Amino acid sequence: MPSPFPGMDPYIEDPFCWSDFHATTMVAMREAVNGILPKNYVAAVERHVWIEEHEPGEISVLDFPDVQVTDRAGEVEKEPAATGLLSISAPAIATLPLVKKPGNRYLRIVDRHDRRVVTVIELLSPSNKTVGGDGVAYRAKRSDYLAAGLNLVEIDLLRSGVRPPLEEPPPPPSDYYILVSTPASYPKVAYWPVSVRDPLPMVPIPLDPPEQPVFLNLRACLDRVYDGGRYFDEVDYSKPPYLPLNETNTEWARALLANRAN
Repeated sequence: MPSPFPGMDPYIEDPFCWSDFHATTMVAMREAVNGILPKNYVAAVERHVWIEEHEPGEISVLDFPDVQVTDRAGEVEKEPAATGLLSISAPAIATLPLVKKPGNRYLRIVDRHDRRVVTVIELLSPSNKTVGGDGVAYRAKRSDYLAAGLNLVEIDLLRSGVRPPLEEPPPPPSDYYILVSTPASYPKVAYWPVSVRDPLPMVPIPLDPPEQPVFLNLRACLDRVYDGGRYFDEVDYSKPPYLPLNETNTEWARALLANRAN
């Protein structure tokens, strides 16, 4: 069952839904893009890794390890806290100041022949839109993409948070946006402002010239994710969304949902 909204469903911006939505949308986009790419390109889901430095005593590791030891019943074997490193014979003990923290997934398009990244597709998450922390790291990574001469497709389907910067004059105000940057046009970018009422546009995915862009049907991806995630059963449409709509859009949403119920 598709979302009752013509474009981005504002109820999916709820943090309870977003992580699953983001992960499955990246996979749906990868499959859709691979279905339309020329033979010499392939799209793959990757993950940023931020490197964080901590003060001694402030390290907190909450992420899954690259390798874990399990017993036959599938339980992770945990070493008693009283032993730890003391049970390992070594001439000295040192402290690691850096911690690897997985960041958000993104989609990259690679030239199959020389294994070269051509285009990066970013679907922003709340962490990308913070003033500090991962927001700073994302903005630095974005600058790296542009400095390296990569094509960048940046999709923001979140009304909250701080958007990555653009030069003056600012683009038209909007709830969401899609941005496409190519080395040939940089620093100018193509920009699609999208309101909560708007259908999502077809998204051009630039490749190496003279190759023509391919067009991603983002709405079809969201429909697939919405249906597969059973969001219609998960979301309580009788209440306002996590991030409230303005008065005009609230009335519009109520009418839309009432028509859907009938």
